Amino acid sequence: MSHLPRSIAKYFQESIFESRCPAYFLVQDGCLVSWGGQLSLYGLHHLERGEIVEKKILFLAGLLPFRNLPIILPCIKMESGVAAEVHIFSTDEGDWILLLDASRYEHQYSILQQQGNDLSLIRQHHSRLLEQSLHDRVAANLSEELVAVLEKGDRRDVTVLLAKICSLNSSIEDYPPAEAIATLNSYISTIVQPLLDRGGIVSKGFGDAVTSLFGILPVTGSPAVRAIEAAIRVVEIVREMSQVRQVDKCIAFSVGISIVSGSLIVGITGSQNQKTLIAVGDRMAIVEQLGFQATPNAIAIDRNTYDRIGEMQTRFRRSHTISKDIASEPIPIFTFLVA
Repeated sequence: MSHLPRSIAKYFQESIFESRCPAYFLVQDGCLVSWGGQLSLYGLHHLERGEIVEKKILFLAGLLPFRNLPIILPCIKMESGVAAEVHIFSTDEGDWILLLDASRYEHQYSILQQQGNDLSLIRQHHSRLLEQSLHDRVAANLSEELVAVLEKGDRRDVTVLLAKICSLNSSIEDYPPAEAIATLNSYISTIVQPLLDRGGIVSKGFGDAVTSLFGILPVTGSPAVRAIEAAIRVVEIVREMSQVRQVDKCIAFSVGISIVSGSLIVGITGSQNQKTLIAVGDRMAIVEQLGFQATPNAIAIDRNTYDRIGEMQTRFRRSHTISKDIASEPIPIFTFLVA
């Protein structure tokens, strides 16, 4: 904190950091080297130098030695009953484990964790990830009842999200094919996870874009709201990923999101081993047109979506209109630039 005024650094230390009752360990090759802080709060006593740390802190099993990016576990229940926020990171000295009291946040985390567990169960009926070919498969493990309905075709009111990697084609040609494809796969995987986390089904991908449908899986909450939440997270994590890649002088991109809502015919086509979820209707033409106009770090939505998102409307401003050539009547478009 040398770049901060001493008063601010002191404020952080006293009112924010020390109030969280920190405790720490330094580990080398899985064994304790040094430790300190308020260890008793977390039920940790009688430590010995050279002791295997996993015997004292059970949740560390399999995590050490640690050689990746720092990990933050926001709410781990210690054997003492105290909830701890756990930070794990590696330095030249060894692996550091930092414990901070998370008691005040425990209830909030438990709610978020339950929501995540609910969605995780649903995702088990979807596909785990898109693997390598997004466009030629759909969630083969959807519930049998839902598959039966979709194989016959169904008209549903859904929200469609299209995530487009901006400036892909003009930038990637300067790189070797292997690096270009590896980069694309990395970005696509990064984009897909937040869509699945919020109950979306990824229906197809084509080169520089991924399309996801919200409102097919039986998830609570507004499909439009969940789609926007997913879109914001996609923009954030793609930006974080790109910042790291730029530091490493690797290919880096941004993403623009288009979202529309309305009635579509949805169904599953293909063979038993390769099934594809398709959606047909004028909403698809609208979202694809918005995709062509995608702006980095921006989310563009149509009037139908705007009318369904409640308080989220305050984030969006009317930006332009889709012409009659695309739809039966002009459609107002609202845009939000993710800061």
